[in-house]
Parts: sequence; structure tokens; C-alpha cells
Amino acid sequence: MSRTDDLERLTELLHTRRRTIAESTREAQRELLSLKEQERDPEYEESAQSELADFTLSRMIENARRELTQIDAALTRMDENDYGICVDCGQPIPLERLEALPYAIRCEEDASRKEFEARGSHFAAPTL
Repeated sequence: MSRTDDLERLTELLHTRRRTIAESTREAQRELLSLKEQERDPEYEESAQSELADFTLSRMIENARRELTQIDAALTRMDENDYGICVDCGQPIPLERLEALPYAIRCEEDASRKEFEARGSHFAAPTL
């Protein structure tokens, strides 16, 4: 399979994921609006359940927005011929990683390093 075929397949994967997320976000927003529009005076237990549902739906919507932003950025990188290149080391990101996480901006090693740094740990490359 050629790089062009891989890019076309990954582009379609990103567009499909974007449509799925957009639809699930619209549904979550409808559910959230429905919860907020309830005008009855619920009992305490029902109110707690409603607040939990409100919190959960809000988090789902925020996570979906974050993923949509990552997908849009990946599509932009494709248009600019920067897609699939690690932002840290400049090396190609393996196809297997892009298939699993099509909006990845780092190779696995640099992503691991970044995660360890974010946790305040130091990254040690495996010794052979």
C-alpha cells in the first residue's frame, strides 16, 4: 500500500470519527438541555442524580470538543503536508500509531517522554 493510499484511508478515518463525535455531542447537548429545562421540584436523591448526569454530560461534551480540535488540526497538517511527522524529533510517526491514534503529533517515544515530564518524572530510554 502506498503512502497516498495510507493518507487517504487515515483522512477518511478522521472524517468518520469527526462525524461520529459531532453527532454524539449533539445528542449529549440535547440531553443536557432537557435536564436543565426540567421545571419540577425534584426530591434530593433525584436532584443529586440530575447533577451527576449534568456533570457527566458536560465532561463528555468537553472531551468531544477537545478531540474534534485534535482531528481538525490533523486534517490541517494533512493539507500542509506535515501530517505524520513527530513535532519533537521530526521523524515519521509509524503508520501503526497513526492508525490507532490518527491525530497523533508525536512518535511513541516522544509521547511517552512528554507524559513522564508532565508527571514530574524523568524519562529514561530503555537500555539494550
